[in-house]
Amino acid sequence: MSEVIIIGGGIIGMLTARELHHAGIDVLVIERGPLGGESSWAGGGIISPLYPWRYEDSVNQLAEMSKTIYPGLAQQLQEESGIDTELITSGLLFVDRDETDQAIEWAKQWSVNLEVVTGREQIREIEPQTSESIDAGLWLPEIMQIRNPRLIKAMKGSMNALGIKYLEHSPVEGLIVESNKVSGVLTESGPINADQVITASGAWTANIVSQVGNVGVEPVKGQMIMFHGQPGLVKRMVLSAGHYIIPRQDGRVLAGSTLEKTGFDKAVSEAALEELKQDAINIIPALADMEIERHWAGLRPGTQKGIPYICKHPKVEGLYIHAGHYRNGVVLGAASAKLMAEIVLDKPVSLEPAPYACNAEH
Repeated sequence: MSEVIIIGGGIIGMLTARELHHAGIDVLVIERGPLGGESSWAGGGIISPLYPWRYEDSVNQLAEMSKTIYPGLAQQLQEESGIDTELITSGLLFVDRDETDQAIEWAKQWSVNLEVVTGREQIREIEPQTSESIDAGLWLPEIMQIRNPRLIKAMKGSMNALGIKYLEHSPVEGLIVESNKVSGVLTESGPINADQVITASGAWTANIVSQVGNVGVEPVKGQMIMFHGQPGLVKRMVLSAGHYIIPRQDGRVLAGSTLEKTGFDKAVSEAALEELKQDAINIIPALADMEIERHWAGLRPGTQKGIPYICKHPKVEGLYIHAGHYRNGVVLGAASAKLMAEIVLDKPVSLEPAPYACNAEH
C-alpha cells in the first residue's frame, strides 16, 4: 500500500509526486489517460502569467518562486531522463498599451526587469519580425519558456529513473471515505488503498471530489495552432490583446489561444483556427507564408480569480486538493508542488498557505 495516492498525472501531479518522493514518501500517481496528456501537454510553456499585474499577489508569489526553481529543475530532469526540456530565456514583448502604469507598479513590487519600449526602431531591435504597426510595448527580457511535450517526457523519464510508481489509462471512479477519513480510491480494477489522497485532476477535479463537497474548478477550453517555420526567424515571445506567439528552437511557432467555456468538449473549430491564424499574422506577418502544422485544444482548470487550491480538504481527513491553476499550470507548478508537499508532510511552509485554502475565495 502506498502512503500517498495522487489522482492526476499532469504537471501538477507529477511535480508533487517528485517532491514527496524526495521527502521519502511512497507515492502512486493514477492518471485517467497518458501522463501529461491533457492541459499539461497542450499549453504554451511561458514561465509567466500572461498579464501578471492582473492577478492577485498569491498567484504572483507562486510564479516568482517557480521562476527561481525552473533552471535547476530542468537540469535535474535532463540528468534523470536524458531529455532536454528546452528551457530558454527568450523574453516576452507585450504590445498592449493601456496597462503600462499597472505593469510598471507590478514590476517594482516583484523586482522584475521591465523596459518601456517606444518607437519602431526599438521594437525591431527586440523582434524584427513584428508588424510595422507595432511601435511601442513593454519588454520583459528575463521571461523563460519551456517546451511542454518535452517537459512531460522528461518528467515521466524522471519518475522512471527515481522509481516513482504510476498507473496510466486508469480512471478513478471515486474516493473511499469512511467516518470523514479517506483511505484510498476506487478504480476500474478495484480499490487501491493509501493513507492520504491528493486530487491533482485539473479540470476534472470537481467531478472527482463531488461526493465530499463542491470545489470551484471548471474546464476552460483553449485552442492553439502551430506554424512550421525556419529556426531563428522569430526569436521572442510576443503578446498582443490576449494572443501570444511562442517561437521554439526548431523554428516552429505556437500561436494561441482561445478562451471557451464549453464544458468538457475539446473539439477544435475552423473559426478558431482562422481567428488564431489572423491574429498571429497581424503580430508576425512572416507567419502568413508558413504552413499550419497542427491545431489542438486543451481544457484548463479554471477558478474565478485564477488562484489554485493547495490545501487540506476541510471535512475529510487525509484528503488534499491541488488544482485550479487555470492558464498557469507550468509557471505556478514548481512552487505549488513544493507548498503542497510541505502541507502534506506538515512541515514549515515556503509561502503563507491561507490564500490557497479550500475555504478561501478563488
